[in-house]
Amino acid sequence: MRNADKKEKPLAVAQARRSVYEMLSAYYLELPDQRMVNSIFDPDFDRRLSVVASVFETGETQEGLRLISNFISSFKHESQEEILRRIAIDRTRLFRGISEKYSPPPPYESCYREQRLRGETSAEVCRFYSRLGVTLPEAWRESPDYLGIEIDFMRLLCQSEEEAWLNKQPEKALELLRASMDFLKDHLLKWAPSFLDKMYEMADLDFYRGLAKFTSGFLKYDGHLIGEQLEEHATLQPVINRTNPGVDLIVKS
Repeated sequence: MRNADKKEKPLAVAQARRSVYEMLSAYYLELPDQRMVNSIFDPDFDRRLSVVASVFETGETQEGLRLISNFISSFKHESQEEILRRIAIDRTRLFRGISEKYSPPPPYESCYREQRLRGETSAEVCRFYSRLGVTLPEAWRESPDYLGIEIDFMRLLCQSEEEAWLNKQPEKALELLRASMDFLKDHLLKWAPSFLDKMYEMADLDFYRGLAKFTSGFLKYDGHLIGEQLEEHATLQPVINRTNPGVDLIVKS
């Protein structure tokens, strides 16, 4: 956050972080539809981007938001059907790993860390979820190490931390914050920046180029932000059961 905001109340920080992870998980998990197009071109969207930019201010996040704004300006006179068509084509190419020359390897942690799908890394991610009492819906067919699911898991941890602060349970909140740091350090930050660099390079639309830049910058920044939060509250000891702090993963279809 901005230097003036470094001592922001932990509840406000958790709320801000959760709102960004919520926005990102929607773009990585949900298939493009008319509702998504409407939300991007809503006149209020630019204002919300400006608020995000003022809070999570890094070079990459700023560049990402600038590119998304460029996309909105460039396509504002196109029909919604054409915008949706272009977004859907670019998303499929970027996220499904169609061919080596045409698109990046698909955004699965095991694909980037082991060069194969559903490897040991995927099992490690599953175990991490299970330790916190999280299971994926049976109907969900994606591997647990898919980028959108890992981002939604971070949203979930932020949301649960937020609830703990509201319920005046600081030790539980900090244990959830430690879990967030562990997951970033041991999983997301070990592979997501590599995919996001490729996504930025290979995207046709400034929307996905901007999304890649913003996501990469935010994930890196969040690691620093969590570290600051933990340092400020270093005297509090965790008191919750690390294997099940009581959270449920909500995966969007």
